[in-house]
Amino acid sequence: MDITDRMEQDLERQQLAAAAAAAADNERLQRERLEFVAAINEALNASTSTREVMVNVTRQAVPTLGDWCTIHVLATDGRSAPDVEVAHVDPAMIDYARQLQEQFPYDPAATRGVPAVVRTGVTQFLPEISDEVIASMEIPDEARVLVESLDLRSAITVAMKKRGRVVGALQFIRSSTSRPYTTDDVALAETVAGRIASSIENLRLHERQREIARTLQRSLLPATLPDMPGLSAAVRYWPHGEASEVGGDFYDIFALEHDGHFAVVLGDVCGTGPAAAALTGLARHTIRDSAWHGDSPANVLAALNRAVRRSGADTFVTCVYATIDTTPGAVTLTVACGGHPLPVHIGSDGPATLGLPGTLLGALDDIETHAIAAPLAPGDVVVFHTDGATDVPPPHDLNDDEWTNLVDDAARPGGTPDEIANRIQQSLEAILPFDARHDDIALLVLKAPISDELASQANDPSGTGGYVGF
Repeated sequence: MDITDRMEQDLERQQLAAAAAAAADNERLQRERLEFVAAINEALNASTSTREVMVNVTRQAVPTLGDWCTIHVLATDGRSAPDVEVAHVDPAMIDYARQLQEQFPYDPAATRGVPAVVRTGVTQFLPEISDEVIASMEIPDEARVLVESLDLRSAITVAMKKRGRVVGALQFIRSSTSRPYTTDDVALAETVAGRIASSIENLRLHERQREIARTLQRSLLPATLPDMPGLSAAVRYWPHGEASEVGGDFYDIFALEHDGHFAVVLGDVCGTGPAAAALTGLARHTIRDSAWHGDSPANVLAALNRAVRRSGADTFVTCVYATIDTTPGAVTLTVACGGHPLPVHIGSDGPATLGLPGTLLGALDDIETHAIAAPLAPGDVVVFHTDGATDVPPPHDLNDDEWTNLVDDAARPGGTPDEIANRIQQSLEAILPFDARHDDIALLVLKAPISDELASQANDPSGTGGYVGF
C-alpha cells in the first residue's frame, strides 16, 4: 500500500506543530524580555543612590537574565577598583563570590572579563564556556580550578556607557542547568546596561548639585557662634525638599564694636537658587557693615532696604535685626522687624511676641520700622523663626497664636537652647514632615540661663556645625 501522501501530511503537521511551538516559545521570550526591561526601569526609579541602583538591579536580574549577576561601578574618587555588587539564585553563593573577589582582586590590565570590557567598552560574549574556553583563559591554575567548580555554561559582559563614557560593567552568567545565552540576550543586556549607566550618571549629577548647594549654603551661614556673657544660643536650618538648590533663609550672630554687645539676624530672601544666594550674601554683608558702623537697628534695616533696591533684584527680603546688651547686671534685647515674623519671648509673665511689624525690605524706597527694647530675666527664652515653619498649606499651617503656644510648650520644660530647638523640631515634624514642606526653615533660640553652670556653656549650633538638615 502506498502511504506516501499520508506520511507527507503527518510530516507537514509535525513541522507546523514545531513551528507553532517555536513561535510560542519566541513570543514567551520576547514577553519576558519586555517585562524584564520594565522591572529594571522600576528598580532604577526606586533607587536614590548608586548603591541602591547596584543592589536593586542585581536582585532584579536574577534569575530572569542569569544565575549570576554582577555589577561593577567605577568609583569617582580615583580608585582603580570599582564598587561591586553580586546576586545569585543561591544566596549562599554570594558570600563565596565575595571571597573570590578578595582572593583574586580586580586587575585593570586583564585581557578578559570585566576589566577588559571597562577598559575598551566592547561587549564580551561567551555562548558556551567549554573546557577549551576555560583552558584558554590567562588566569592562575588555582583560579581555573575554581571556575571549573562553578559549572558555568554561558556568559555576557557588557559595558555601562553614557555618551561614550564607561561608568562600569554588567556581567550575567548561566550555569549548566540553564539555557545558553543568545545574541538576543546580548542585545537585551546592552540595552539594560545603557539605562543603568544613564541612571547612575543622573544620580551622580544630582548628588553633585546637592553638594554644591550644601557648600554654598554653608558659606552663607556663620560657621560658629560667638560666646555671649549671660546668654546661650542654638540655631537650626532645614532646607526644603532634597536641598538641591540654595535656599533664601539665613541667620547670623556676631559681636559689635562695643564689648558685651552683639547682633542677632534672621532673614528670608524670596526665591531659591543662585539669585537668592547672591542676594543672601549681599544682605549678610550689608547688615554686618552697617552694624559695625554703629547704626541703630532701624538704620541697619534701612541700609539693607537700600542695598536690595539698588541691586536690581526683582524680589524682596524679610529680616529681623536685634541687638543684645549683656553689660553686667542686665541683658537687654532690642528688636526691629522689616516684614518678618516677630520673635516669641517666653518669660515669667507668659509667651508674647517682641517688637512691632515693619515694612517689607526691597519693595519700597521708604520703609517704616520700630526698634523695641525688652529686658531678659534669668530663664527667659526668645525664639526667632522664618515663615517656612508656619506658612504651609492648611490644615498644617499655624497662625500667630498657635505658633506662640507651640514655642511656649517647647520652652516650658526648661533645658538648653538646643533642647528647646529639638522640641520645636519634633512639634513641626509632627504637624508636617520636613520632606513634605516647600520652604526652608531657619530657627534661632536664645536663653538667659538660670544658673552660672548654664551660663558657662559654650554656644553650640546644634552640635553639628550649625547646619541641621543637610
